[in-house]
Amino acid sequence: MSDLPIQQLATAFETARESGPVVITSPTGSGKSTQVPRWCASYGPVMVVQPRRIACRALAARVASLEGTPLGDRVGYVVRDERKAHDESAIVFVTTGIALRWVRSGAIDRFATVILDELHERSLDLDLLAALLARHPHLVAMSATMDGDRVAAHFGGQHLSAEGRTHPVDIVHPDRQPPVPELDGLPERVRTAIEQAPEEGDVLVFLPGKGEILRCEQALQKLPVDVRPLHGGLALSAQAKVFEPSARRKVVLATNVAETSLTVPGIRVVIDSGLERRARYHDGRGVLTLLAIGADAADQRAGRAGRMAPGTAIRLWRAGTRLVTATPPAIHRESLVPLVLGAAACGAPKLDLPWLDPPKDHAIEAARATLRGLGALDEDQGLTEVGATLFGLPLDPAPGRLLVEAKAAGPKALADAIDLVAALSVRRPLFGPQRPRDPDDDLRRPIPWPGHDLSGLELDGASGCDATALVRAVREGEPRRHELDGLALQEARTAANRLREAFGLKEPRPAFDRPGLARRLLVAWPGVAHVARRRKREVAWSNGGTELRLAKRSAVDESEPDAVLVLDVRAVARHRLEQQLWCSAAMPVPLAWLRAAGLGRDRLAGCSVQKGQAVANLERVYAGKVLDRTTSVPEGAVARQAVAELFVRGTIFNVREARRRVEARALWARLNDEALPPPLEDWVAAKLEDLGVESGADLVLLSEDDLLPDALPAWEQERLDKDFPRELDIGDAKYTIEYHPARMLMELHKTSGKRKALPPASYVPKVPGWRIDVIDKKVRRTLRGR
Repeated sequence: MSDLPIQQLATAFETARESGPVVITSPTGSGKSTQVPRWCASYGPVMVVQPRRIACRALAARVASLEGTPLGDRVGYVVRDERKAHDESAIVFVTTGIALRWVRSGAIDRFATVILDELHERSLDLDLLAALLARHPHLVAMSATMDGDRVAAHFGGQHLSAEGRTHPVDIVHPDRQPPVPELDGLPERVRTAIEQAPEEGDVLVFLPGKGEILRCEQALQKLPVDVRPLHGGLALSAQAKVFEPSARRKVVLATNVAETSLTVPGIRVVIDSGLERRARYHDGRGVLTLLAIGADAADQRAGRAGRMAPGTAIRLWRAGTRLVTATPPAIHRESLVPLVLGAAACGAPKLDLPWLDPPKDHAIEAARATLRGLGALDEDQGLTEVGATLFGLPLDPAPGRLLVEAKAAGPKALADAIDLVAALSVRRPLFGPQRPRDPDDDLRRPIPWPGHDLSGLELDGASGCDATALVRAVREGEPRRHELDGLALQEARTAANRLREAFGLKEPRPAFDRPGLARRLLVAWPGVAHVARRRKREVAWSNGGTELRLAKRSAVDESEPDAVLVLDVRAVARHRLEQQLWCSAAMPVPLAWLRAAGLGRDRLAGCSVQKGQAVANLERVYAGKVLDRTTSVPEGAVARQAVAELFVRGTIFNVREARRRVEARALWARLNDEALPPPLEDWVAAKLEDLGVESGADLVLLSEDDLLPDALPAWEQERLDKDFPRELDIGDAKYTIEYHPARMLMELHKTSGKRKALPPASYVPKVPGWRIDVIDKKVRRTLRGR
């Protein structure tokens, strides 16, 4: 291995490591991911953090081979649900999630060196680890593309750079490509590109996800090539086939895991779709979004064709298209929910860490609000018991919260929740586009919903329910009979078994309790409930935030329910890269379920005085939808609102005198360039709170003096009356004057006289900067504007 480009840094690395952190930059394929961990192992145990599971496992296997040891002994790896390492392993490759859990548990302390590989990817977990470990005495950060000098200065360490072996790569844009990267016709365009590509070497095709890999694999079946997929969902043995030689030309269909993490030998042609999927968060749940890559990623992908000899990069978009220069770090473009949760779990709830790029304050507060709604953080941003559980689960916080809630309700409830969460964890649709020929085999068919709702009311309806369909698919689904995606079904069942094992659930699956699951969903997922917004023939669903549309594959008949619980949201590419969020799975529910779960807020829809008490007409409103209406003696803030409204509209006490005093104080403030007092409505609300009004029944305890603002002292009032007179007589016309201090507006209302022209400005009270309007028989004219 002495001929690897990284070897030129061996001596310098040994010296640099002794004085602190080391940052290494060298091109992909230079050997840094396999050799640097071996250098560090001479100083003690090494933990190598790899962002991707597929690279984590493949690199561990490669280093174990180089060390001449069985995988899992001296060299091993730990990823979610899989461990091939022991407590004495010298080199352990781990994913970022595992590394964070080891930081929290203290297991990281046994490692003499910590290596953060592929730091340029700048995922939330990687940025958090870099911040938590910034002061580690033997931290090593590595990448093919990052700004090494900047990162080294941040860590207070040394930057070492190695030159790689590269060959020229021709960039080709075939004819009849879209102006920007897009999915339309992608399998056919990939097939044509392979047919027209130079014949030397193997082919590496970059695709955004497993679904596109499967479709391209089907499109290439008749070509004389050996097609080998490469993505994180494959078993280690299947991944290893990518690196094995082939008698025919090898075509590797890969996600961006092959962009920097792994080097596939023999590649001379790269075909780039220009697309990738990134996670964004919606109400605490990850949503994969299709996006165009940046120019830096396109160059990185193209370089894969020139590692061994001159090559060709075929880009499936029009020449001249300008991609963004570089992809911004996730900390500046994604929800910070997982980062804030991880920081709190690792003892840094205030986020006062040395960040490579500090998170934005508004994004932090939004993430904290989401986590508080899930019960993961307390009001001081500290981790709760629920938060600790969520951090330990291999799930987004929202579905993890559902499992926590279901576990507290018992094994039957937990079984239902696990099967639903497992079905939702699959990133591609579980149901195919076609319905089974036999209606009895259609798991999405409309069925009655027997049972009682949360408040004892019967639930009737004949819409389908995605929750019911998904749970039934996991429990009894057959791919051909029920028109299910076999791979997706297998993935869902694997996830369900993993979660059942994690929660120690051994009981057989019970009958599906749909109302019970709905109750726990409403408690666990803030904002899961969405109400219908019907506009002509279109229906949108809202929880007060982004409106969603139901996807065509949903079992729900949107013409029936007034509310649904949104179970899954997916970003769908419409024209080119235009993205729209769609609800791909939902549970229809009656509005009464939302009300019974305590959703919504009371809104005052009218009030009156009855038997000496303030009585309010209340509407319970959620996302603009009235859930129910009641009439009662109000309590709390609504009681104060009702009493204030009764006073302001003149039903109780002398509001004219109160308005006169508030106006006088506002005019005095304008006269003296002071801050304006609050409007009467706000002043009364604050006064009622100071008086301790908590019920409409407290009305009998109030007197008129309680709700009168203090009058101005006599000398101030005298000056005010002089500077702001209430009447104006100019001989041929008389006016009353109204002042609006907040708007700096004076209104002259003509009461008598024959004058048709505006009054002379010299007769009008001097109020510099105010607008003066004259109103005569409802006709408004401006004497002086601002």
